[in-house]
This record gives sequence, structure tokens and C-alpha cells, in this order.
Amino acid sequence: MINDVRAIILAAGKSTRFKTKKSKLIHTICGQPMIVYPAKLLESLNIPITFVLGHQAENVKKAIEKSKTKSCDFVTQKELSGTGNAVSCTKETWDKNNLLILNGDTPLLTPDLIEITLKKHKDENADLTMLTTYMISPKGYGRVIKKNNQIKIIEDKNCTEEEKEINKVNTGIYLISKKFLEDNIDKIQKNSASGEFYLTDLVEMASKQNKKVLDVPVGYDFVRGVNTLEELWAAEQITRSQLMKRFMNNGVRFELAQNIHLDIDVEIGTGSFIATGVHLLKGAKIGEDCFVGAFSIIDNTTIGDDSKIYSHCVMQDTTIGSNAKIGPFARLRNNVILKDYVTIGNFVELKNTQIDEYSKAKHLTYLGDSRIGKHVNIGAGTITCNHDGINKNPTIIEDESYIGSNNTLVAPLKIEKNAYTAAGSTITHDVPKDTLAIGRSRQVNKNGYAKKLKNIKKKECEIDEIKAKIKNDEHEETQRINFVGAVKTKNKQETSL
Repeated sequence: MINDVRAIILAAGKSTRFKTKKSKLIHTICGQPMIVYPAKLLESLNIPITFVLGHQAENVKKAIEKSKTKSCDFVTQKELSGTGNAVSCTKETWDKNNLLILNGDTPLLTPDLIEITLKKHKDENADLTMLTTYMISPKGYGRVIKKNNQIKIIEDKNCTEEEKEINKVNTGIYLISKKFLEDNIDKIQKNSASGEFYLTDLVEMASKQNKKVLDVPVGYDFVRGVNTLEELWAAEQITRSQLMKRFMNNGVRFELAQNIHLDIDVEIGTGSFIATGVHLLKGAKIGEDCFVGAFSIIDNTTIGDDSKIYSHCVMQDTTIGSNAKIGPFARLRNNVILKDYVTIGNFVELKNTQIDEYSKAKHLTYLGDSRIGKHVNIGAGTITCNHDGINKNPTIIEDESYIGSNNTLVAPLKIEKNAYTAAGSTITHDVPKDTLAIGRSRQVNKNGYAKKLKNIKKKECEIDEIKAKIKNDEHEETQRINFVGAVKTKNKQETSL
């Protein structure tokens, strides 16, 4: 049956209820655009797809192409005049005897659900199979109405008050025989209220023609549409919960699961612990028996077995070996490679840097465009000056070297094996093997200078006190003169009276 099905995904709508500038279909759920979910589902079943694009067509198409979905065609609905018109636009792609029609905003569909639908459609020799569900609050959904052995779907805005109380709703997912669709798609009449062509009218048309209409009820969570940002949040919660359950069943512990963000293509090994507030983003791969501390962000990063990532670390495009210790408050980005047993401490930033086994950079350090050997110690406060205003230059530190605290390493620079640099140094030239490099001004002690400074300061304070007293006396004298003048003026006034 699968070999005789083509899918049509409707992805032309304006997403008006999202109230955002971009199409809802490119908003992500667990790191993947919403439109990619049904696309990847159908691809996994080897069902070719026709996408109907309209609003922001180029952006939606780019999202699909970026996902590298195979066996898909694109059709543009030039005038957004309803789902019936959207399906009609795809006629030239109807190369199978059955057409599976669904909306692009159904990210929770499962392969099992599609396979069951295909099987029932075939077994019942149905002309039209539709998926329905029940909702407590069905506002916005078309109601499924059965009466006198006839079945039809009435859109929410066209329902009477009595019909709005019906809880059985249309999911927008259909499996229709090509023959029936060819005979009837152009017979759909424009709705007088909305001016649109409703695909749902086919259900009533099939029923009146005594065609086999199959109603397959399914659980709401599998077929829920996403029409608002609130519904997007709900769909992501469900998707994330499903991912976490899978990991939990394989021995992964989430400290506070409801506060952890997890993208769809993340890997976590058995025995690992993920603390609260952690974000595991696209491409994150956590080994076995790892610890990822609270509020860390792991993006497109591989972490080896038995490694510890302490709280508030941010790492992107990084590869970390086994038994490493990172953080807290470390930032690793842009092609960082750390070998086994490396230690990176608090407030350390690494960019485009490789550090070999057993090396350490524990405190307040920046290493950019660097290549660090084995058993190297990087002192606190050390930075590599990798940019000269025009180009970025490399720093190479070979095995067993020791870099003192508060070093400024001006690239391009090479520090050879077992070399030392003194604390507080600015190193501008290569350091040979087994050498101590000192790049700082010589210390000079001036005896008695502190006492002399204190005496000068004391005299300055005395002068300031005298000036303040004089200023105060002048202020008091001015007030006295003003007072005497005021008294004389008052006496003159009394005498004249």
C-alpha cells in the first residue's frame, strides 16, 4: 500500500494566529522546524511528498531543503483560496492511486498511525478515509456530523450554536483514492461566507455518492494542530517528554525534567546525569556516566565518557574527550578539541583551540587559535593575543610547558617543550626548549619613599583644612554683614512709621 501512496502537505497558510512575522511552519519544536516533522515522518515510510507553498514560500522551502528531505516536489498556491484549491494545484503530481493529505502543522504524527490508516483504507477498500478525534474545547476545528447514514464536516465558523457543542472534530488528515479526487476536486463550490474552497466538502460529496467513507478515530495528541504560540509550546512539551522518556528507559537521569531543554537529535549515554536548566541543543552527544551541571548549554558538541561539565558552561562546536573536567562558567566555541583528562576551570574561554591529554587551564584564561600539548599548565589570567588588527595568528605551546599567571602571549608564538614563562610576563618571542622566559620590567625598591608620600599627603590634608576654615569664616562674615544690614533696614522702616 505504501508504494501506491503520494502525500500532499498543505503549507501555504498565513499563520495569522501566531502573530509573528514569520510562518509558523519554520518555528522550531525541539530544534527542528515544524514543517520538517511530517516531512521526515513520510520520508521514513518512503512516501513521496508534494508540498503546497504560499505564504513565505521561499522561507518554508529553504527549511525543507535544509533538512535534506528526499523525494519531494513543490507547488505554489498563487491565490490562497482554501484547502480545496491547494490540493487542486497539485494535480500534475498525482502519480499514485492514493493521496495522503495532511497539514504542515501536525508535528506529532507517528509512523504507526500512518501505517494503520493505510492498512484500514486498503482493507476496507475505502474511497476516502479521514482521521477524527474528540476534544473538550473544539473551538476552531471543523465538526464531524453524522446523520441519516450521511457524514459531513462543517467548519467552526459555519457551525450553528448547537453544532458547536459537538466534540468530534476533523483532524485535516485524509487518504483519498486518486480516482475519486480526480472526479470531484473541481466540483467543490466556493463557500459563500468565506469565499474559499473547502477540501472538507469532499466528505459530504463522497457520502452522497454512496462512496466508502471510513472514519478512523485517533487520540488528540497525535493529530493536534499548531495554530498559536501556546499550542506550539504544548506540542514541544509533548515532544520533549517523549524524548526524555526514551532516555530514562536507557538509564539517563534528568534532575528536574520539566526545566531541561532537549532537541530532537541529541544523544545521551547510559548512566549520565543532566541537571536542572540544561539546554542540550542540536548535535549534542553526551557519553556514558557523564555529569552535566545546572544551566549549561551544550550545542553541537561531543562529550566523552566519564566527563564532568560543571554549572553554567556554554559550549558550541566542541569535541571533549573522556574524563575531562570543565567549568563552572567556562565557554568553549568554534572548533575546540579537548583530549582525555583535560581540565578547564572557571571563567576560561577557548576558541578554535586544541588541548592535549592531562593539560590544565584552571582560572580566568582566554586561549584563541592555540595548539596546546600534553601536561601543560596554563596559569591564571593568561591570554593569547591572537589578533593583530588584521589577521588571527596561532599560539603553539608544546608538551610539559608551564605558563605563569597573568601572561600575555603575543601571537604568532611558539613555546617549545618543557619551557617556563614567569608570572606577569608579556611574551613576544618564541621560547626555546627547557628555557625560562621573563618578559616584564625589573622591580625597583625605593627606600623611605612610602613615608615621604605620606608626609606630602599629610601636608596636603592640613592645607585643605585651612582652606576649608577660611572659606567657612568668610561665609560666616557674609552672613553677619547681611544680618546687620537687614536689622538697619528694619529699624529705618519702623522709624518712618
